[in-house]
Amino acid sequence: MMKSKLITAKLGFASLVSLLAYGVSYAMPGMHGAGHGGASELPRMSKSMGEPINSPGSEIEITYSADGKTAIFVSTREGSVESSGSSYNFDIWMSHNVDGVWQPPINLGSDIDPTVGPNINTSAWELEPSFSDDGNVIYFTRYEPDNLLSGDLYVVQKVDGVWQSARNWNDVPELPSINTPTGEEHCPIIASDSLIYFNYSQPGVTQESDIWKVEKKDGVWQKPVSLGLKINSPQRDHMHWTGLSKDGKSLVITSMRTDLGSRGGHDMWISHQDAKGEWQEPINLGDSINTDGEDMCWTFTPDGKKFTGSWGPQGTFDTDFRWVYKDDIPLLKDFEPIGPPPNLLTGSKAKPVAGNNQLSKQ
Repeated sequence: MMKSKLITAKLGFASLVSLLAYGVSYAMPGMHGAGHGGASELPRMSKSMGEPINSPGSEIEITYSADGKTAIFVSTREGSVESSGSSYNFDIWMSHNVDGVWQPPINLGSDIDPTVGPNINTSAWELEPSFSDDGNVIYFTRYEPDNLLSGDLYVVQKVDGVWQSARNWNDVPELPSINTPTGEEHCPIIASDSLIYFNYSQPGVTQESDIWKVEKKDGVWQKPVSLGLKINSPQRDHMHWTGLSKDGKSLVITSMRTDLGSRGGHDMWISHQDAKGEWQEPINLGDSINTDGEDMCWTFTPDGKKFTGSWGPQGTFDTDFRWVYKDDIPLLKDFEPIGPPPNLLTGSKAKPVAGNNQLSKQ
């Protein structure tokens, strides 16, 4: 039985038009103009993470500390900071696992002790968080409410045991200046201190949302480039944090593409590089994980054994966290995920560059 949500359970075409800044197609994960919130089949193999991680609100985009004992995720549950004028209050929450039991989540807002966690939640939308591998940095995305093309990448750092103020990537010399005033930059996979994959949406430049990469050579971040039209579709394509294999040759993505065996809504897919290093058309991960609903934003636990993410009926925000053993998904048996991203703010002395690594602002 589906639970009653704090936000609108059904996102039909009309509500999306009023919500989205750039039309129906520019949907956040879970906002899907094609659906009408009808009943969807339950996932065949995955299991609910249960309370208190799941709530009457919507849960999406969960990641973990390197030891697996802390989770950070996005929720609209009671206690989230109100986004004035919007029906949706997206905040980042944190939960600790004590003796195998997840504890009640803490809102990373103004009431938090800065020695416990960062104050990063605002009346804006904060989404797509991830701890660095040493636990001293959290990367995330911030949006103006209801304006997807305002999405920018942010970072917050813990110094001497105290969390500092969040900063836009463009203001951090160690990070590439890839945020633009007219596009959406979100949810990167930081493969190393010299290679970052990220999701990019820019009218006139990308399709709905494409996967790009930026590389650092000789201490200088270069101009970002698209991964190409085989892996990117006319629909919304994006990745989430641990979706890259350790050898760098396979990428797990979320896509709303409608071809290549899509089950409907968001599905999880895997793409591989060919011998020339070019990314190929993705393969649907199949019925063990995908349904006709919204199967999206799945990531791996730090030990690489479990795959966790969100599921809900197609066209809704009625999403909960679920999990499945990685090896129970045939196409993931040989996939070894990279784990939490590195802390690029530790000892990195990348040269700040004016202009030449900026994305197009058409």
